[in-house]
Amino acid sequence: MKTHRASKYISIGIFLTLFNFGVYTLIARIIINNNDLLWLSNLISTLITTALAYLMHSKITWKERNPGRLGVYKFFVWNLILALIISPFLTWVFSLITPIYDFAFSISSSLNFPFDYDFIQSTGAFGFTALITMILNFLFYDKIVFGKEKDAK
Repeated sequence: MKTHRASKYISIGIFLTLFNFGVYTLIARIIINNNDLLWLSNLISTLITTALAYLMHSKITWKERNPGRLGVYKFFVWNLILALIISPFLTWVFSLITPIYDFAFSISSSLNFPFDYDFIQSTGAFGFTALITMILNFLFYDKIVFGKEKDAK
């Protein structure tokens, strides 16, 4: 059952990550358009995606679990901590790994891809942050938020 749950989580996680990335990119590249504020773009996109994540995970990934009255609060408190502290911090840290982005930009340029350095840096910082937060979320949701399996009736 855990493997099946993990595959559902990954599938939903991919969808949510793409959705989050779309919102993040819209904010980072069009609305704010300042790589010094990538953390803010990530914060806003993460908050928007969180509500959708709870609905999808409670109805699909952990549908056989009973999160109890506190489950929804645990979910949103965890995601608030994630959105306000962990995710922006990780995005900031990952935006500083310039050798990786320099390398990716040189490859992109040599292949004549239309990506500027800022796009590569912001996308890389988002991707690394998403990977770490997806792992943290699965562990937190599975162990703390969604509780035990519902009683069979």
